[in-house]
Amino acid sequence: MRATAREISALERAARAMARHCRTITVKTDASREIVRALPTDRLGEGTYGIKYRAGLSGSRLENDARMRGMMVAVDVVFVRAKNTVIVLEHDGNVGEFDPALTRSATRAAVSRLRQAL
Repeated sequence: MRATAREISALERAARAMARHCRTITVKTDASREIVRALPTDRLGEGTYGIKYRAGLSGSRLENDARMRGMMVAVDVVFVRAKNTVIVLEHDGNVGEFDPALTRSATRAAVSRLRQAL
């Protein structure tokens, strides 16, 4: 999305607030567990923010992406601001289909292509 500096600033403030306030949210019921955590991101533009959402069975270890046993849904959202342009990348997957390493490489590729286009 390309916009004015004011519009981009408003979006960036919202992304920064989302990453700051969603660092450690856990919701647990008898049958399921859901977490939202800050997603470690590379510094790729003037502003980079990310969160990860994981949902699974109540006894699942959702914190460790390397062992995704019991995980049902995984979503990563990364916001990158480069000059007056914004990229919002969403990477999701279900059991056995999600590779968290792809979020980082897809974000790098998107920012690289954006810089070439600018």
